[in-house]
Amino acid sequence: MEMDRRNFLKGAGVTAVGAMAAATLGACAPSADAGKKDASAPVSADGEEYLTAETMKKKWSFEIPPEPIAESDIAETIEADVIVVGAGTAGLMTANSAAEEGKNVVVVSASTKPTSRGGSNNAVYCKAFEEQGYEKVPVSQYQKEIFCQMHKVDQRKWYQHYNNSETAMNWTIDLMEKAGYSIDIEIGTPDEEDSLYLQRTAAVGWNLNGQEPPEEGMEVVTGKMQPLLVYELARHLTEDLSGAIYYKNVAEQLVREDENTGRVTAVICKREDGTYAKYVGKNAIVLATGDFSGDRDMMRCFCPETADFVDPKVYDSEPDYDQGFKYGGIYKGQGQKMGLWVGAAWQKSFPNCTMGSYWAPGPRNLYTNHLGLLLDRDGNRYMNEDCIGPMAAENITLLPEKKAYAIWDAGYAKHEAVSGDWTVDSMMTGEEAIAAAVAGWTKTAEGNGQTYVMGDTIEEVIEKLGLPKETIETVNRYNELAEAGVDEDFHKDPQHLHPIVEGPFFGEMCETFGFLTVLGGLNTNVNMQVCDADDKPIPGLYNVGTMVGDMFSGTYTFMIEGANYGMTCVTFGYLTGKYIAENE
Repeated sequence: MEMDRRNFLKGAGVTAVGAMAAATLGACAPSADAGKKDASAPVSADGEEYLTAETMKKKWSFEIPPEPIAESDIAETIEADVIVVGAGTAGLMTANSAAEEGKNVVVVSASTKPTSRGGSNNAVYCKAFEEQGYEKVPVSQYQKEIFCQMHKVDQRKWYQHYNNSETAMNWTIDLMEKAGYSIDIEIGTPDEEDSLYLQRTAAVGWNLNGQEPPEEGMEVVTGKMQPLLVYELARHLTEDLSGAIYYKNVAEQLVREDENTGRVTAVICKREDGTYAKYVGKNAIVLATGDFSGDRDMMRCFCPETADFVDPKVYDSEPDYDQGFKYGGIYKGQGQKMGLWVGAAWQKSFPNCTMGSYWAPGPRNLYTNHLGLLLDRDGNRYMNEDCIGPMAAENITLLPEKKAYAIWDAGYAKHEAVSGDWTVDSMMTGEEAIAAAVAGWTKTAEGNGQTYVMGDTIEEVIEKLGLPKETIETVNRYNELAEAGVDEDFHKDPQHLHPIVEGPFFGEMCETFGFLTVLGGLNTNVNMQVCDADDKPIPGLYNVGTMVGDMFSGTYTFMIEGANYGMTCVTFGYLTGKYIAENE
């Protein structure tokens, strides 16, 4: 049935329920650029507009559906059993899974090629763990993560992953090994077994194994190996399973039958030449379009805490649909918007979870925080430093000017392992390792001199960092506690309590937020069906990947390595293809 504007908007009326629930929760957050200004908005005595409970009931820009694309504007209609929108890990996993069950699958993507960022894929257990001697991750690790997110997540999805990730990952490993790639296991950050912040080894990645990368100039390093997987998934789909991928197709609208109350049957895409194509899915339409971090209004509404950390250029320009690993934001939530326009509700957890954190100052080991002395702008210690880095970054949001400082000495490497920009070769031990670390810190300080400094005395480092002279009293207090072996102020584990006494001395200031992406979106059940405000599935509509609602909340802690890729993309993509084949 052809949609006219009256019918289109009638269905979209349901949209406001989920979205406005979140908007109401965020009433104090939106700023002047949040798309709320209106001639009828209340004003103060000096003429400045302000928000009230009434003005918060107005629709956001992204809630207003565009004019429906007329059937006469559609140049071509392509039919398949399953239409997947998005050629990232989640979309391609779903497409392959459904195609292996005999479904005719078409993938449409705004990109020019398969897309990915990063490369850590979580699994509870898999054949690679078994072969390399790693144990199954205990369920307590996932229960701890649920606890850290205040139980504001859908546990059904978490245990769906826990119970099925081994099957999904083994399928993926078989595919990659058959293609000639080797399997890498990313080692978790070392810590004590009873540490609250223990990060267990649980992430699978891919290695070229002597092959040439599938794309010239492709960077394939640990933690950024996902391009190998998405290229092989795309190849397997099109060459082995007779599926098709149509690139340079920007999805603009979904088609929902029966005056926008029935089944979602198609997606309309704008092609490179400006014409429209309608892709009809006889069994299902699956959205796998990524995040909404590039839409200013959506971020103000659903993720106001971190809306200002998105690069303004991302807000104000068209998205790069081929974007790889990059800080600052990604897409504009087109999949989420299309879902809202046909009656989907928003997820229940608020605000949406941000992946990213403040860069912590000082030497670190993988995901750890700096384990020495951390200070605020006024030279005061502000936390127990023994914490995983992304969670420790939450403390920085509370500091004056959101600036954090670290001060350490040349002896730090005697006590704590370091990596990252201060990599110490794993073959080095003792004095050789310490010398390598100090040489790295010295080189960084010599090349920076402002936010990263060194000096012959602690006082010199304090002065170069611009901290108050009284900061030396904080350092002296810390040294007294370290000498005594008891942290009476913040109760840090004594094994991480070491005096700062061996020159040269170093210091660093950080105030940069490393924004990667925002997680979640549409109301989604355990079968990845998109649901309305009454939690009823919208017939024919699914979503997978980053946009799955109520999967993460609060802080993306990184304590479960590769959680988003492993859960919402690999496991849920694999399961969704099978579910559609069996049930649609």
